[in-house]
Amino acid sequence: MATNYLKIDYYNSCDLGGVYYQGGFINTIYLDTQIGAPEYQYEEEGEDNGEGVLIKTFEKLQKVYKFQVLVPEYMADALMFMALHDVVNISYTNGLYASSIRNIIVNVTWDEDTNSCMAIVDVSFQQDDQILKDNCCVNI
Repeated sequence: MATNYLKIDYYNSCDLGGVYYQGGFINTIYLDTQIGAPEYQYEEEGEDNGEGVLIKTFEKLQKVYKFQVLVPEYMADALMFMALHDVVNISYTNGLYASSIRNIIVNVTWDEDTNSCMAIVDVSFQQDDQILKDNCCVNI
């Protein structure tokens, strides 16, 4: 049975960091990891009505996805560089999931068990599945 990997393709609309993207180059990374359960972020804005009650004028709900992987330094570099690109697509090699992602945050921690030869890389990202609500009623 074949192993399922996380596949990340990324490129930029203009050349970046000495990489010539105008010729159609696309970076591809395969990682032996899975996307974890999402976390939900809720934001609200509003004004106090004078009686201590918040009158909401704006609400936003977003899902933040994460994965973690243990990699050598050159892969940590590649994942940090990935976050700077304007087009990042993520999928599983079995074809059951694919999405464009945005708001990518990459954190690198050096693994003491490997004498800091390997990095624990945490990547969080969002998809375009946010819900916005304001005081204007918009029907589908």
